[in-house]
Amino acid sequence: MADEQAKKPDHLKIVPEETAPEEILTEEEKKKLEEEEAEFRALRKDVPGAKGASDAGLLTISVGKQPTPKNVFFRTHPTFRPVVSMVNIEVGMDHHFIAVMPNMVEPLVNIGIAVADHTLYLILTELGGLRVIPVRGQNTEGEQNEWDRTKEAALIKGIDGWHRLYPDMPNGAFMAFPAPVGNAKGEPKWPEIKPARIMRLAFKDEGRMIDSLDHILVKKWDGRAKA
Repeated sequence: MADEQAKKPDHLKIVPEETAPEEILTEEEKKKLEEEEAEFRALRKDVPGAKGASDAGLLTISVGKQPTPKNVFFRTHPTFRPVVSMVNIEVGMDHHFIAVMPNMVEPLVNIGIAVADHTLYLILTELGGLRVIPVRGQNTEGEQNEWDRTKEAALIKGIDGWHRLYPDMPNGAFMAFPAPVGNAKGEPKWPEIKPARIMRLAFKDEGRMIDSLDHILVKKWDGRAKA
């Protein structure tokens, strides 16, 4: 069994939670991990009751419309692909993706804030940066925006090889340019980190998760706080 584990690729490993060395955690640490898992299970739209495993130290995980910096080569994580409800806010040229807990979808819709399901992809750039790329899914009529459809296709290509994403403006679509054959970038080295921790680092810790009426954005949208 040990030999089989050693042969597995060095990516973000999802292992049974019972194998985690919980005996070395403090009660406070155990409670925090349990809260993260419960929050992640509640947030996901695709797999009810999903669990992550293993943990990681301090990491920085950004969230954005595209890989950054522009034209950087990236790889896409093969298994991290949760579907969550999100609000997409445009601030100037920037897009801010805000995760929305299920209990807050209806209150937002009731005040005119559009909420849509997005699939989240985790990428690792050639510079070592981790980034979550949300892709808006199909609408109620089963249609998906062409920009989103082609971006998702490009991200999926990044699972098996290094690519860079670029816009094909004449055709209104994204394209994936593969790294040249023989490129020496090697295989990506993914940190061992729970999906629940990824969500916390990328969204909640940055104030980008709406889980109650007290969130600052909700207060702005419903007029209880200054814009």
